[in-house]
Amino acid sequence: MTSPRSTEASRGALARERMVLAALDLFGRHGFDATTTRMIAQAASMNLGAIPYYFGTKEDLYAEAAGHLASFIEQAQAGPLARLREQSALTSNVPQLIDMVVAFLLSETRLLLADKVPSSWVQFFLRAQTEHGEAFERVFAQVVEPVQQCLNEVVARIMQRPPEDFHARTLSFFLLHQFICLRLADSVLMRRLQWDAITPQRVEQLLDVLTPPLRAQLLSAANLPSTP
Repeated sequence: MTSPRSTEASRGALARERMVLAALDLFGRHGFDATTTRMIAQAASMNLGAIPYYFGTKEDLYAEAAGHLASFIEQAQAGPLARLREQSALTSNVPQLIDMVVAFLLSETRLLLADKVPSSWVQFFLRAQTEHGEAFERVFAQVVEPVQQCLNEVVARIMQRPPEDFHARTLSFFLLHQFICLRLADSVLMRRLQWDAITPQRVEQLLDVLTPPLRAQLLSAANLPSTP
């Protein structure tokens, strides 16, 4: 038999989640200043007093929304990131390392373009970057830095340079963020390709086109000849 205390805790967790999801969506679409606590409460179908009860301030709720986004991305990319770490540690073969980086970046792109990542969440991340506050620090520390650090280490090995090398750090940053731009400019992407929506099949079409130049970038960095 479920105790009243556990039932209340479960209800509280559901209420918190509803408000965090509503906040993540609204903060992403409108920004921090233009989003009111009343808007969030209405979107979550909660009383206005629920926000200070569960979170404290609007700033605290904003940080919780950032934490939710970071945890979602961290969980989604955990498998591909672990494979890149583990497999790259087992070889010094440069073509194999290139294959691993390509596979990881393609998996990141599939995640970014998936329907389960709302555009408002992408906008939240963009806005957080411009503010350099607690929200950005949480997302950066939990999601961005682990990926960039791992990718940078493998790219540096491909280039036969130390991880702190400027060229290696710059290339690893560019390799990842050129694919992030596909999601940041998804409306332009669909207009340019005359798509009415981004589907899994269309994502694979896109990646088929983008994979050869990606591989060529890495081969060039390693001073290896490109394969036809």
